[in-house]
Amino acid sequence: MRDPDQEALEACRRGDRGAFDVLVERHHRRVFRLSMRFLGDEEAALDASQETFLKAWKALARFQGGSRFTTWLTRIAINQCRNELRRRGTLKHGRLRSLDEPSRSGEGSQADQVSAPERGAWEDAQGRELRELFEGVLQGLDPTDREVLLLKEVEGLSYEAMAEVLDLPVGTVRSRLHRARAELRRRIAPVL
Repeated sequence: MRDPDQEALEACRRGDRGAFDVLVERHHRRVFRLSMRFLGDEEAALDASQETFLKAWKALARFQGGSRFTTWLTRIAINQCRNELRRRGTLKHGRLRSLDEPSRSGEGSQADQVSAPERGAWEDAQGRELRELFEGVLQGLDPTDREVLLLKEVEGLSYEAMAEVLDLPVGTVRSRLHRARAELRRRIAPVL
């Protein structure tokens, strides 16, 4: 299957800077949401997103196209978030922030623009407690478990794409995801 970003990538390689703007526009919300999930802080997520695209721009000549651009970009974003968590000295204790949680920086912020679609009051009330429980449990998971869960359940990546992003064999990704799901069920079971 042809990479939907192939045309823009080829234009970038020919020196068309506007083509990279197309890629940024296409992917910036997803990169920001992923960064928010890992870092739990809007400013840090904005910085990580910006750094992700800057690193992608600088490394574009080395991107061989062996994987899809989105897979490669996701890998850069995850590595950027890992670096930020290490810098904070809290790789295990990074706070995940719900995309439904209101922004701390006021109206019109980046987080508000990419939050979940509006739902009815009944749906909000019905799911709020479960969502808070799930996010608390997710926050307490080992970072490697949290990564595979986010990539599979939030980003919807295939096992093969996850393997490329994490630079692991597919079998290892499957076993990590199995372990992460089992740990998530174990932690949630007493409450549910």
